[in-house]
Amino acid sequence: MGWRGAVRSFAAAARAAERDAQRRHKQALKSQMINESADAVVAWEEYVDKLVSLHTDLVDPINWHQTANRPKPPEPKFQRSHYEIANEALQRFKPSFFHIFQGGSARKRKQLEDALAYAQETDAEEYETAKVDYANAITEWESDTHLASRLLKGEGVAIKEVIDELKSSLAEDLIGKSISFLMSDGFVHAIPEVYTDEIVPKFRRKQLASGKLSQTNMPSAQFNELYQDYVVSVSLKIAGDLFHILPINEIYVTCLTRMLNARTGHQELSPILSVQFVRETMHRLNLARLDPSDSLSNFNHVMEFKKTKGFEPVEPLKPIS
Repeated sequence: MGWRGAVRSFAAAARAAERDAQRRHKQALKSQMINESADAVVAWEEYVDKLVSLHTDLVDPINWHQTANRPKPPEPKFQRSHYEIANEALQRFKPSFFHIFQGGSARKRKQLEDALAYAQETDAEEYETAKVDYANAITEWESDTHLASRLLKGEGVAIKEVIDELKSSLAEDLIGKSISFLMSDGFVHAIPEVYTDEIVPKFRRKQLASGKLSQTNMPSAQFNELYQDYVVSVSLKIAGDLFHILPINEIYVTCLTRMLNARTGHQELSPILSVQFVRETMHRLNLARLDPSDSLSNFNHVMEFKKTKGFEPVEPLKPIS
């Protein structure tokens, strides 16, 4: 091959390498686009799912009957375990030829005697620590059993103490902006201010066969139904948590949100859902698999909702002020 042929061959190889590099670059960009599209769809799906499944994540239940009957913690006893081990080592000690290499038998015996004294101090320190732990355990036991007894008697102040502990967790994340409680004989009325429908995304996402991301406007009926499920999920979550931490059989939940008052032109806080939850019925539900809005048929409730318009204000089952 002459020099011209060599140059042409080299140029052709360079062009082929360039085309291959461009093809690999395009493939890499497409793979990145597909992965990013998939991630965007998954993020959207996870958010929507979390929005309507708040009721599936409840606080751990408390057995107040068991707490009220919890036995008193046993008093600590002075233990001589360290002393006994050190004393046994001292009693077994016998002078030996090999102690010469360890500083002599007298030095070895002195080490064992010092270890015995240190063991006695250790036993005494551990006993003092056990007495402090016991005093703390007694204080906690007295507080818990006393609170349990008061709760089982239906004492309102005791119910409020437990609810105050729960408030911080209920007012976090997607539950709502705030929550207040009213208490009466035999039941608690929880009144959360849930987020407006702005918490629901106004779009849908899916990944096309090409791998590209498709984002379209959500139909109003689907949007309104998602918001309905969110509000009901909040009510189920609050009722479920309260049943888990309180020994009561009825819980009322009235959800409020800010809505436009057509007469005044102002946003006003209005009740949109009020439910009377009953422990026995709630216990029978499979919260992980039910449809939030459909589950309301199990309970006495008031709600004015249309797929085309969404919620309308309602009159709560119990007064909220």
